Amino acid sequence: MNQPPTCLVILAGGQSQRMGTDKAVIKVGGRRLVDILIDRFTSKAEHLFLSASQDYDTGLHMISDDPAFPGGPVGGIFSVAAALQTARPAISGFVTVPVDAPYAPANLIERLTASGSCAVAKDQQRIHPTFAYWRCDVVDSIRASHHRRDKSPSLQWLAEESGAIAVTWSDENLFTNINRPQDLIDAEHGKTAGA
Repeated sequence: MNQPPTCLVILAGGQSQRMGTDKAVIKVGGRRLVDILIDRFTSKAEHLFLSASQDYDTGLHMISDDPAFPGGPVGGIFSVAAALQTARPAISGFVTVPVDAPYAPANLIERLTASGSCAVAKDQQRIHPTFAYWRCDVVDSIRASHHRRDKSPSLQWLAEESGAIAVTWSDENLFTNINRPQDLIDAEHGKTAGA
């Protein structure tokens, strides 16, 4: 009954303002963040893409943000859904994971796609909408009704609009992001569990 997951998209299109450098190429344990995620999920997804403006010499197909869509992560999700509907119509949905999340749970794809509905990861405290499963048809429908005049909406807004269900993990460290230089120092010194 469980079909192989459709695809995983690594979100690497952010500005990395708090870090001050492109987070995709920052190294944790001697490995680039983008490579950590590729290694973790290559065997778990039929298709693997980068939502980014470059491929970081990974050889992965990248999907750049469409300038006609809102800025920020919602624009990235809109762009991926639209691109997949056009170029890969057999792909009905995609799981997203942020490039700065080296401890992302290995069972992320399996658990988020289990219901077939849009879904977001959650720990005991809050949801993490960058770790989510987005159905292309649902995202496209929301995009079609979104007014361009509106300021860039949040991923939490998109999760609510899509009726995403929450899938809970007990270990909040799995969703740790390397956002600031101190986060990188903590990761290198083993202060973050969940790897």
